[in-house]
Amino acid sequence: MTSVQNHQQLLSGNKKLKNFSFLLIIACIIFASSCAPKRGVLRSPDYKGNVGSKDPNATDATGNKDPDKESAAESGKASANKKYIDRKISLVLPFQLHEISIGSLMDADVKRSSLALDFYQGFQLGLDELAGKGSNFYLNVLDSKDDDFQNATLAQSEDIKEASLIVGPVYPKEIKTFGTNLVNKEVLQINPLAASMPAEFNLPNLVSLTPPIRSHINAIASEVARQYMPGDIIILYNTSDADGKQFLNGMLSAIKQYKPAVEIYAVSSTTQMNEKLSATGSNLIVTGTTDKFQIKTLLGNLDLKVKEGYYSFKLFGHPLWSRYDFEVYPNFSDYAPTITSENHLKNWSAKAKTFKESYYTRFGVNPSDNSYKGYDAAIYFGGLIDKYGGRNLQDHLTTESFNGLYSSYKFKHNDAWGFSNDAVSIQVYTGNAFGLR
Repeated sequence: MTSVQNHQQLLSGNKKLKNFSFLLIIACIIFASSCAPKRGVLRSPDYKGNVGSKDPNATDATGNKDPDKESAAESGKASANKKYIDRKISLVLPFQLHEISIGSLMDADVKRSSLALDFYQGFQLGLDELAGKGSNFYLNVLDSKDDDFQNATLAQSEDIKEASLIVGPVYPKEIKTFGTNLVNKEVLQINPLAASMPAEFNLPNLVSLTPPIRSHINAIASEVARQYMPGDIIILYNTSDADGKQFLNGMLSAIKQYKPAVEIYAVSSTTQMNEKLSATGSNLIVTGTTDKFQIKTLLGNLDLKVKEGYYSFKLFGHPLWSRYDFEVYPNFSDYAPTITSENHLKNWSAKAKTFKESYYTRFGVNPSDNSYKGYDAAIYFGGLIDKYGGRNLQDHLTTESFNGLYSSYKFKHNDAWGFSNDAVSIQVYTGNAFGLR
C-alpha cells in the first residue's frame, strides 16, 4: 500500500478557495518579494531562519544587536552561529511554486501545492510549540519541485550538507533521487508520507514514518490470533485485485506465528468459503480486497449465511477500508469489521481540539491528515534534537517510541534500508465509521 502514489489523490479537501490568497502570498514572497505578510503566512518556502526565542539576529530593549550574536548577524547566515550547529533542519517539500502564474492563480495550483503546504504548516506549528518551551532550531525550507534534477541538485547543495536532519522529499521517486545523490550519508533523511516498503529505496539513512503494508499485515495477524478461540475457524478470502493479493501475502504464516494451533483455510470464492464454514464457532474472515464488487459479493454472501441461522462472523479487512462508505450495507457493523490504521487521532481530546483551533486561527482552514503528520514529526524529531543534539540521532530512534496527536512511532532498523515505523492501531467499525477500539 502506497499512500503517496499520484498527485490527484493527495489533495486536501478543505483548501479550495480559502487557500488561494495564502498560496498567492507565498508565491509573491518567493518570486517578487513584494507582498507584505498577512494572516496565514508562517514562513515562506525558501525561508531560512531560526525558530525560537534565542534569535541570532535579536536586538535588546534599546534596539541594539546583542554583541554576543553580532558576528553571526554580520555573516549573513544564522548557520555561522555555533548555537545551531546541531539544530539545523532542512524541510524539502514539493511546493512546485515555479509552475504558478501569480497573475492567474488557478485551483489546480492550489491542489498541486496543498500536500506540501499542509505538512509544512503542521511542522512549523510543532516547532513553534517547542520554541515556546525554550527550544531553538534553524529551519531551512526548500522546494523540491517534484523534479529529479532539482532533487539531485538540492541533495548536493550547501544547505543540505549543513543540515543535522532532513525531512523530505515526499514522493517515492523524489526520495530515491535525493537519497542517492545525498553527499552526507550520515544525516537522517525522513520519508514523511510515502508508505512504500523501505526496501524499495535501499537507503541506510532513511527513516520511513508511514508504516509499510507489512506492519499492517502483522498487526491484523496478531489481532486475529488474539480473537481466535477453540472451535473457531479462520478463512483467508483471496481475491484477484492487487491490494487483496498484497495484503494476504504471508498472512497465513503470520497468524500461525502468533498462534500455531489454529484451524485456517485459504479460499478464492464464496462457494469455497461456504464449504469451510463452521456452525459451532465463529468464522473469522480475513480479506485484503479493496475492489467494490468483491466487497459487495463477500458481504452479500455473509448476509445470506447469517439468515440461515447457523453461522456467526468476524470480518477483518484492508486499512484502506477507512476511506469507504459502508452505510449502503445495513448489516456491515454486525460483523465487527476490524482494520488497522496509522491514525489514532482522537478528535474529541483536548489536545486535538487545541491544535485544530490554533491551526484554523493561523491559516483560516482546518488541518488535514498531512497537517497532523507534520506536527507530530516536528514534535518527535525536534524533541530528539533538543534532548540529544542533532548528531547521532540514529542511536536513539529504536529506543525512543512516540505517541503523537495523529501518529505513533516505533522504529525497527535494518542496515540496508534504514528505519521503518511499525506502529499501527486497531480500529473497529461502529456508528457508521471506523474508530479506535
